[in-house]
Amino acid sequence: MGRIVDISEVLLEMGLSSSPTEEERAIISASIDRAEGAVRRFLDYDPVQATRTEYYPQGDYRNNTGRGVWDVAGSQAIFEQEATGSNNELYLRHIPIRSITSLGIDFDGRGDSNPSANYATKTEGSDYWANWEMQDDAGATVCRDGILRSFGIWPETPGSVKIVYIAGYNSDELHGNDTTIDATPIFNAVMNEAIRKAKTKLIGKKGQTGFASGPLVEESIGHYRYRASEMSGQQTFGGMFDLMPETKDDLQEFVNYGYRLAG
Repeated sequence: MGRIVDISEVLLEMGLSSSPTEEERAIISASIDRAEGAVRRFLDYDPVQATRTEYYPQGDYRNNTGRGVWDVAGSQAIFEQEATGSNNELYLRHIPIRSITSLGIDFDGRGDSNPSANYATKTEGSDYWANWEMQDDAGATVCRDGILRSFGIWPETPGSVKIVYIAGYNSDELHGNDTTIDATPIFNAVMNEAIRKAKTKLIGKKGQTGFASGPLVEESIGHYRYRASEMSGQQTFGGMFDLMPETKDDLQEFVNYGYRLAG
């Protein structure tokens, strides 16, 4: 799993890049882990660009209607029975989609747990397609809604569709160095939450020897005032303090609502 924010970036933002102590590095590293985990949980996917192998549908909608599709096995036409038929849209979990490596269907594949699973390869453009709505800085196509559409219907038997695809945002997009795609709100959310979590473990005033360990008692910057002396370590790193409301607001545009509603 790739990192959204590096520890050196948080150390620099906190004024600790020159000579951080081992304890400070440990606290900040743990804060980044928890901040990234909180952001991923809120989005319900990992926004860092990577290759994903997933099986769909991921829910069970069996209603025993006895519907199915015709397929070919050697020289014979066979009727593959499935629980039911779905519509022609398949919502993938990770967005944005950058490319489809492979897609196959086996109505008895069971998410590759069936020893005899044999996912029949489908062809992009003739069997299915994504809504390639834009291009990134490199000229590669991007599908932001995460929807694959099929010529026909997608099966609803869980684990019958196997897909390998690349999705997510690259480092330039997360850091605001891309002129087409701006994913900096994700980076900023992790950065701000990591600093907030770290500061609750460190005294807010930086002295000659750096931040001292212990809970942040009070911090004031202009009209902003923050007091956290009554927070326990558990509250600092979880529960109701997982993400601040303003952080959730900043992340709303990146939530994959199509996948959530389809699931």
